[in-house]
Amino acid sequence: MKIDHMTYAAPALLAADWGTTNFRLFLFGTDGRIIAKHTANIGLKNLGVLTFEQALLSVMKGDFDRPDLPILLSGMVGSRTGWVEAPYQSCPSSLKDIASHLVDAPSDRLKVKIVPGLRAPADHEGLLNVMRGEETQLFGLSATLGDGVFVLPGTHSKWAAVENNVIEGFSSYMTGEMFQVLKRHSILGDLMDNDRDDEAAFTLGVDRAMADKSFLSLVFSVRTEGLFGHIAPESLSSYLSGLLIGSEIRAESIRHGIRPVGIVGDGTLSNLYKRALTHTGFTDVTIHDGDAAAAAGLWAIAQQGKLVL
Repeated sequence: MKIDHMTYAAPALLAADWGTTNFRLFLFGTDGRIIAKHTANIGLKNLGVLTFEQALLSVMKGDFDRPDLPILLSGMVGSRTGWVEAPYQSCPSSLKDIASHLVDAPSDRLKVKIVPGLRAPADHEGLLNVMRGEETQLFGLSATLGDGVFVLPGTHSKWAAVENNVIEGFSSYMTGEMFQVLKRHSILGDLMDNDRDDEAAFTLGVDRAMADKSFLSLVFSVRTEGLFGHIAPESLSSYLSGLLIGSEIRAESIRHGIRPVGIVGDGTLSNLYKRALTHTGFTDVTIHDGDAAAAAGLWAIAQQGKLVL
């Protein structure tokens, strides 16, 4: 990416969303604008023999060759298997709460701080939900959008409520991971072939999940609908997706009611959630770019933590 430095303020901060598989690096100017951004295949699963410091230095080239700048990292890099553990903070949590618990990463060459994740009570007494990385996106969104309910689709989907720029609480669903496990490692996948996006099958799955609490029985219907030819092999994955997303929406519609919802992410998955939410009566369903939300959150946390002035 070629940068016209005459149009940007002086570099002030390096920041990255560093997850299990993804790594997104941003260079910010003193005015908070992004001067440059870069993605790299150095997620936690892909480090190999590299240390975290070595991996980070490997992408600090060109415009990013600024070891003098403060560096802020969010995501799974702060987990127990990350660079250093940044302990979970409890909800409700404000931007100030998060910024006051940044953790220093051990490094002789770089000034690195890591954003802690969040934890929140689950519906069942004594159980907890956790997130890492999503809190940064939520604070980025709250800075520009204010209050709301946001869904962050993915391997472990999150629904979060933000009020007065405070993350009040959130729920977690293993929707994405369950889809992959059932499709690849269960008997349900044996009937699936030449997958295609089937709107009717997807919607049918959503409707059935919204109307029926017996989730495991519904999941088995993927097999019987295929066995008896009610749903074509190429449409069964759409039906399964509808069942899983629909069950998630059913639970959250009970918790939050039918109301405006912001979806954080991009691509096919976010569009599926928007289709399902709109179909089930949610109004004003909008999609917000996940990278932009992460970048805005990193800058807001850096400002609150006085990494930048």
